[in-house]
Amino acid sequence: MNTLISTGPAGSGLAGWVLAGAVVGFLSAAVLRTTVFRLSVPSGEPPRTTCLRCATGVSAIFRCPRCHVSYGVPLVLEFVTAAVAGLLAWRFAGSPAAPAFVFIGVIGVALAAVDISVQRLPNRLTVPLYPGLIVLFGAAALLSGRADLLLRAIFGGLVLGTAYLILALVGRGQLGGGDVKLAGGIGIALGWLGWPAVFAGAALGFVLMAVVCLALLAARRITLRHSVSFGPFMLAGALVAVLLSAAAPTV
Repeated sequence: MNTLISTGPAGSGLAGWVLAGAVVGFLSAAVLRTTVFRLSVPSGEPPRTTCLRCATGVSAIFRCPRCHVSYGVPLVLEFVTAAVAGLLAWRFAGSPAAPAFVFIGVIGVALAAVDISVQRLPNRLTVPLYPGLIVLFGAAALLSGRADLLLRAIFGGLVLGTAYLILALVGRGQLGGGDVKLAGGIGIALGWLGWPAVFAGAALGFVLMAVVCLALLAARRITLRHSVSFGPFMLAGALVAVLLSAAAPTV
């Protein structure tokens, strides 16, 4: 995999990109907080519709309008998303692909939050990745005059999604449908950067999971019978691959 050569504008321009990404990430997470709360239920169960404390109907704001309890740990989702979005904005400062990567970063944090909570990757968050990324990368391809990158991104999604589908079919339940759908979205983003990024992102997800699970086993925090959410490791591996990949086209 190529080493990162440049990230775009320097100085105050770069700081502006980082700040814009962080603000977008924070505000997007605040909007998504209710969705994450609704979807953080075991697979097969309907989304939550009421507050866990007072049973008041879930509103569009980030806390219960009656008892004022937060839908989840206050500000954690927002600050984590802001950090990821700011990091991606720094990485793609000056690139027309920046909105696409910030978009998948925002959705990725929401997916990780749900997966960590209840070990599922809901369709409501994985499926929108496809049209969203294709539209945003399509716009980036037009602005940069690189239609080949869009084509490679689509093929990257097909290849990684198909690879995970095969693993899910032969893995006897080790990977779920949500992992397969997320892999397709991740493949689109990594495919924009090149095949080395696709392969590195896929491999790093398994490597990170192995390292963390071995550490938890050594600390006796889990046993071999524990089921560990794989989605956050897929996303973390993809993030590392993105940050280490070669610079993207700028306008």
